[in-house]
Amino acid sequence: MYKVPREQFERQAEFESGYEVTGATSIAKEIQDECEDDDRVLYPVHIESDAYHEVGPDTLLSWFREFVEDYLEVSFGTCTLYFSGRRSIHVHVPRFVSGEGDRERLKELAESFCEEAGADLDLGLYSRKRLFRLPGVEHAKTGIPKVEIEPTWDRTRIFREANGATPSTPATYADVLWSVFGQERLTVGTSGPDVDTSQSLFQVIDPEKTLLEFTRDEPASEIETPLIEQVAYPDDPADVPEWSMYNTQEFSPYAHASGNPRSVAALRVKGGAFAREGKRGGATMVPAYFYGAVGCNGEFTKHDVHAPLQLSKKDYRKWDYTPGEKVVIIGGKSGSSRILSVSSWEATVVGHALRSDKARRDTALNYLSEQGYDVGASGSTASGSKETTASRAATPDDEPRTIWSARKNPKSKAEALQLKAEQDGIGTLSHNERIRVACRHLRYGWQPTWEWFKEQYGSTFKPEVTWQFLKGIVEEPDFTKYNDVDVPPKPT
Repeated sequence: MYKVPREQFERQAEFESGYEVTGATSIAKEIQDECEDDDRVLYPVHIESDAYHEVGPDTLLSWFREFVEDYLEVSFGTCTLYFSGRRSIHVHVPRFVSGEGDRERLKELAESFCEEAGADLDLGLYSRKRLFRLPGVEHAKTGIPKVEIEPTWDRTRIFREANGATPSTPATYADVLWSVFGQERLTVGTSGPDVDTSQSLFQVIDPEKTLLEFTRDEPASEIETPLIEQVAYPDDPADVPEWSMYNTQEFSPYAHASGNPRSVAALRVKGGAFAREGKRGGATMVPAYFYGAVGCNGEFTKHDVHAPLQLSKKDYRKWDYTPGEKVVIIGGKSGSSRILSVSSWEATVVGHALRSDKARRDTALNYLSEQGYDVGASGSTASGSKETTASRAATPDDEPRTIWSARKNPKSKAEALQLKAEQDGIGTLSHNERIRVACRHLRYGWQPTWEWFKEQYGSTFKPEVTWQFLKGIVEEPDFTKYNDVDVPPKPT
């Protein structure tokens, strides 16, 4: 939406179509450029991914939901979803960003999310004058129209609805914006168009409810080099640990990352951040005790030693850990790591796993995942460790196995949803949220998952419905990690 001054509006109105070319550009583009230069543009927030056929709709929707709710802080339930007609799902978010600075910030947020979550969003969407297809318009290569879909639809339902649809095409994009923003709670005055849809929408839109505003992270302040760095190697062995955590070879979660798996380190924070003059370009360091650490290339390790932890600018901006806290950091090429606050026992177990000779990173990541931590979209480098497979085999699905209740301080979104269901009732979860909780439990097999849902539903539990629900998850082609979960016969 361009905030066009009256004189420019009248200037364009003098031309027959408003798109006539004068010189090298059209009148419309000249006016657009002026509005962009003066930050007189409202950009509707869209999300798109072309990875539909690679990862499936469930994964796409989990990406979209996490980005919308955790990064944009907007309820995903207010968004409108469309199937593009070929290989994309489009999300229309009922929010604008204003001006070029926040448009760029939106792009940076999407980039950060993709790095953190291993997601594949179309980042080119957040450029100037980006074209975005109207609902109802057929895809040029498939002939299938862009149609509205529901988050609960599976792949089959989406294609069935798209192939059988004869949707009407909005006359202008202003009509599309009305369908997204024209809600009473997002507007003031009237909730529908009067005469001119574009002008009336602009007049009644409520900026306090629909405008996303971002505050840029301030660059990390320069850190004074601690005096201890200037001290020679101590004579007293008792002073060596403190000296080591400031002066020995640092552990970098990002080194040798190209083409290699992620690094994993379990550590105890020993002090505040510092920098070493002339070392790593003044990169931020944190004094630490390492229970265990394995670099990206699998060769550089630290075990039971005091040493500095190197932090990238991205990681330092989100570093909020004090001396004594136990942390696991999972790093890589992006420089934006997953940083988990763990218990002393969990840090010890991870450290021990990282010291083993085989599958040390896989073992550590699988253990963290089993404890309920979100270790990232890519998880470990294998679909499951031998230990995980063995533990499942040792507990046949016809024997009950305890699934512990969610902790009061959940370590992942799935565990937080489980806690919500246990406290407020499973009816407070959406269909997709119940899927996330089911996926968390299915790592332990069919029976404990079944028992948890049976307990939550109580007298309203429907065996046939729950069986079909869990069977759909286990047999979903994109969920290969449940290949070792046997589906029992349908209850009668």
